[in-house]
Amino acid sequence: MYVCKKCSPDLAETVRREYFMARWYKVPEAESILWRYMDFTKFVSLLSTKTLYFPSAVCFDDIWEGAKGLRKNKWLWDEFFLDSFRNSLRTIPTNIRPPLSDEEIESEAIRMLRELEEGGELDRKRTFISCWHENEFESEAMWKLYSSSVNNAIAIRTTYEGLYQALGRDPEIEIGRVEYVDLHSDFVDLNAAFWRKQKSFEHEREVRALLMKPEHIELGLAIPCNIEKLIERVIVSPLAPKWFFELVDDVSTTYGFKLTIEKSSLIQDVFF
Repeated sequence: MYVCKKCSPDLAETVRREYFMARWYKVPEAESILWRYMDFTKFVSLLSTKTLYFPSAVCFDDIWEGAKGLRKNKWLWDEFFLDSFRNSLRTIPTNIRPPLSDEEIESEAIRMLRELEEGGELDRKRTFISCWHENEFESEAMWKLYSSSVNNAIAIRTTYEGLYQALGRDPEIEIGRVEYVDLHSDFVDLNAAFWRKQKSFEHEREVRALLMKPEHIELGLAIPCNIEKLIERVIVSPLAPKWFFELVDDVSTTYGFKLTIEKSSLIQDVFF
């Protein structure tokens, strides 16, 4: 979204506010079940600091994070926005600024495109995300994907409402579903980049809590979190030994929490 710097400040601010208030994601139902799979050390950190860690988007292994399209197709993106910028510059009312020459319009359009590109790179550094898996059931695949040692891992189960309440109902923190799109044949809207991912990741069924902090220069944010409201129950890895289950319980008690701790539902007696 571009607002001419020579426009009326009040008009520019109104347009900007209305554009950025648009919601680029779907909010889950209040009782939607969310899971966070993690190593034991991260669980201890959560309890000891009473904070939920939001890493910057640049820290993610996923090279698609925040992408708006494929590099090979960028010329189409460039042409679209250059045309949009040119048209915008030509149609600004003359009582706001004098008409620009064709050369001035082209120069300004190119500058605006360059500014747009720089903003996309900066957004990866100043966007902080906590990722959750939406599923009614425990996921065997998520155990393997999101814990470096499945033997010593745990999963936190919560709900959308629980996560929202635990983060203090902070209006700056947006919580919503990720939408999976085909970036081989499409582009992502400017402000939807962190709410869209390549279809190859559809198995993640991700709900994310997202916070933008342009002034923050570190690679992560520790957000205060109400542990009792967040954790509905703790699930211990299906591969964990008995002593690990007891350790999780002991550590929770040590930090002053009485949490419901359960063994994985993947460990059951079956018949053949």
